[in-house]
Amino acid sequence: MRFLPLALLLAFAAPSQAQVIPSIDLGVAGGVNFASLSDAQTLDLDNSTGYHIGLYADVGVLFASARAGVYYVRAGDIRDDIGTTPDDFDTSFDYVAVPVDFQIKTPTPIFQAYALIGPEFRFPVDGLDTFETENVQYAGNVGLGVRGGLPLIGPSGYLELRYGRDFSGLRSDAGSSGDDVKVNLVMIRLGVGI
Repeated sequence: MRFLPLALLLAFAAPSQAQVIPSIDLGVAGGVNFASLSDAQTLDLDNSTGYHIGLYADVGVLFASARAGVYYVRAGDIRDDIGTTPDDFDTSFDYVAVPVDFQIKTPTPIFQAYALIGPEFRFPVDGLDTFETENVQYAGNVGLGVRGGLPLIGPSGYLELRYGRDFSGLRSDAGSSGDDVKVNLVMIRLGVGI
């Protein structure tokens, strides 16, 4: 028990000058997401719990870092409830997300708390075979997380809570409501460095 204060001191000690060198972290990440629709009059998100999985690359220095990733996101099934039959309009909303996060973090060597903000580009999966720029959706992310790992030698990982707000909305392939429907997500993500 008397070694606990020493362990805490080492975990949160001020970093040395050598850690000003940029660090590069590559890994896999995934988690659960909870989707909701805004500005939707007749559409409903049948299964608002989904998942996401992908790869990331993180480049950082003492107080800040930038992380980009590519993720497959399953947001849920969207149903049009205005018709008389349930088959009037029913589609899943799956997309490939490319977020670019900018992080401000605490300058501690083993455990770091951070806040993030950044843009995200969403490419609907059913539109990838005929890529058109009007199918790209734009969103913004904010979040909080904690990152851990041994500098320069050990495995790293992070756990974060993030919120993604859709700015452009679903395009014409999502039904008659067009751009009025926006899919917003709350995500819990776990990343592991490789």
